[in-house]
Amino acid sequence: MSLDRKLDIIGIALVSIGLLTFLVMISPIKSGITQGWMMVLGWMFGGGKYLFPFLLFFGGLWLILRKFENIPPLEGERVIGFALLFIGLLAILHFLFTTFMRSGEDAFRLANDGLGGGYLGAAISAGLEAALGVAGTGILLVAWLIIALLFAFNITVWDMFSWFPRYNTQLQDWIIEKSADLRNRTGSKQQPTAYYPTVPKNQTVEASKTQSGTLSLSGPALDQFKSDEHVWELPPISQILESSQSLKIDESIDLERAQLIEDTIASFGAPGRVVEINRGPTITQFGVEPTFVETRSGRTRVRVGKIASLADDLALALSARTIRIQAPVPGKGYIGIEVPNDEISLVALRDVLESQAFKRLKSPLRFALGQNVAGNAMAADLASMPHLLIAGATGSGKSVCVNSLICCLLINNTPDDLRLVMVDPKRVELTAYNGVPHLLAPVVVDLEKVVSALQWILREMDMRYRKLAEAGCRNIKEYNAKIASNDNTIKGEKLPYLVVIIDELSDLMMLAPDETERSITRLAQLARATGIHMIIATQRPSVDVVTGLIKANFPARIAFAVASGVDSRVILDQPGAERLLGRGDMLFQAPDAPAPIRLQGVFVSDNEIFNLTNYWRAFAGLAQPAPTAVGGVVDGVPSSIPLKQMSFWEENAPKKPDDPLFDESVDLVRRQGRASISMLQRRLRIGYTRAARLIEDMEERGIIGAPDPKTGGREVLDYGPTAPPEDV
Repeated sequence: MSLDRKLDIIGIALVSIGLLTFLVMISPIKSGITQGWMMVLGWMFGGGKYLFPFLLFFGGLWLILRKFENIPPLEGERVIGFALLFIGLLAILHFLFTTFMRSGEDAFRLANDGLGGGYLGAAISAGLEAALGVAGTGILLVAWLIIALLFAFNITVWDMFSWFPRYNTQLQDWIIEKSADLRNRTGSKQQPTAYYPTVPKNQTVEASKTQSGTLSLSGPALDQFKSDEHVWELPPISQILESSQSLKIDESIDLERAQLIEDTIASFGAPGRVVEINRGPTITQFGVEPTFVETRSGRTRVRVGKIASLADDLALALSARTIRIQAPVPGKGYIGIEVPNDEISLVALRDVLESQAFKRLKSPLRFALGQNVAGNAMAADLASMPHLLIAGATGSGKSVCVNSLICCLLINNTPDDLRLVMVDPKRVELTAYNGVPHLLAPVVVDLEKVVSALQWILREMDMRYRKLAEAGCRNIKEYNAKIASNDNTIKGEKLPYLVVIIDELSDLMMLAPDETERSITRLAQLARATGIHMIIATQRPSVDVVTGLIKANFPARIAFAVASGVDSRVILDQPGAERLLGRGDMLFQAPDAPAPIRLQGVFVSDNEIFNLTNYWRAFAGLAQPAPTAVGGVVDGVPSSIPLKQMSFWEENAPKKPDDPLFDESVDLVRRQGRASISMLQRRLRIGYTRAARLIEDMEERGIIGAPDPKTGGREVLDYGPTAPPEDV
């Protein structure tokens, strides 16, 4: 008789005995044999006799169905583990019975009465108590139980207690919600929060919403806010942002796709089974666990690379546009096959802001990322990054990501806590934020002013470092804490965080590559401690734009859909972004993560942006914010001058400033009585291009005439207040 036949017979016998024992237990009428059988079980196992039939039934069923793939394999360690687990439970049951319920009674007398853990549990419990005492017996029985669970279920201690962080997080979230409710109840009695600034009872402010959803303020009470003392109020999320609508999910489609994936990879000689299905807003991730194949040397597990190479074959079988395979998923025991959904659900910014993942972050620079492949909200902290690089092709969602990040900063910070510097060479993406009081100056749209703006930020960084050194602080957090505690050793005001946002890096690198790279690199290396952080976006992820020096100082990166794997390697140092779907589908590489995480980015509409900027513009029109940068705003626009965008056309733009050597060159020409490019080169020791530009400027202003066709010299037409030389 073969071993398989013997195991089948044993399994059938165990199932039969287990069922018969269970029926005898629930039957009110018992014969002499069944009554004796129950008495024997009570002597042996005590209260554990009620577990014994289930142990027999499931053990026999395990032997019968051992060939099924979804059933754990029959191993000697598992059998020993379940036996130890049952015996340990009997010992623990008898120990608890004799310690807390029948203290002082003889253990074996209780076992004879069919109580506790029977004679088996009494023998183990009494022996351990005689050798180790009550405390030692309790510790040893707990260790026995944990070891038995490890053997029986083939898991680790970390897997056994993996439930604890999840419930701990839920407990923290519950405490946060209750604390917030308590603060809201307390605060509502003192000062109600409204969509518009609070006014005294004797004056009114009329608020009305227009058809576009924006809010306008009017009334005689507006003048009272034009004072130096003003308390900023954060905008209410419920009246600024909109929620998304959830789509109905058909689980049968996912099950059909899972079966098709198993059949496809099995047909290519790489069998596996789908052990987990995670449905996100854009894609559905199927977790495939490689199974075993029969070889000459025995059963061997399928290689991960063999399944990873079947991406195109799976895309053909599933009729999908593209499929990305993550082999393996970090921290998981399976390979992730990411299949696009037929219907893409929108991830609203409000949904992520109201999620527990966002509320758990306590940093003022927190921002919403989106939802992962399982549909869970994801958020990040800019202060811990400390800088962020965003890259992707045109139309992939890069600008929406930048706008959502800015909205998160404006929603969670007042102008006293955060100031912004924005650079927008395209003139259409970030100029909508002009007039927001968080801006140190209007959005920089002239490329020639970007380098000077970066140099000002460098001076601001150096000035902040001097402040920190004088106060004996290591970073801006410690400095502001000392300011808040009214420390007499520090003289100054609170330092706000400063976030620099550059929408298009490639234009700056084309205009002034050396100065731009030098300034960005120095800021990225040193500015973290002073509270200065950078967000850089580009639609051309090439090595001449995103240089190695810039990448080394930007460990946090977001990659949207790109054209080729080469661009993906430039951004993430690995392929994968070329298989993204666009429209917010992105890969987020955290500084402390081993691999990028696929997310569907949040969406913020133009109406929501307009509501938010209109809210802060209403504050800016009511009260002038106090200067928060160290030393004030250098070369900033005065508050009396209204903010306006520069003209698009060159003829309407103001003339460029003169060359610093222009006055000296005019004086030289008037003293010499003649003008030529070569003379300016010799006397001023400058190059040909600059000398020619000076000659052209003097000709435009009517100081000199046209060049002589024979000699090339020019006649001086305007000598100014001085007389011409005598030899002229």
